[in-house]
Amino acid sequence: MNDLEQWGERSSGFAVNRTERTHHQAMLNIVNEAREVGMRLDAEAAVAARFMERAVDLDNHRKALAGDDPTLNAVLLRIELGFVAKGERHQRGFNSGFRL
Repeated sequence: MNDLEQWGERSSGFAVNRTERTHHQAMLNIVNEAREVGMRLDAEAAVAARFMERAVDLDNHRKALAGDDPTLNAVLLRIELGFVAKGERHQRGFNSGFRL
């Protein structure tokens, strides 16, 4: 359990007044928000990692297809760069309502 979770934890065994309940709920909200931010960051990292893996795969595939043909390499590179541009748009738009 981290410090944030410990601060949000309520001791049991005694009755709490309204102020303490309000405080406890506020602490739980903070803990839940921190967890959500962490999960969103993990999801964004997973999207970025997948994008990078696919970009490497595509780059290697382009090089294998083009071989030593500079014209074919240039054509395939334009297609690859289109993929990268579209991937960047997806990455920027992923969970666009998320604010850090």
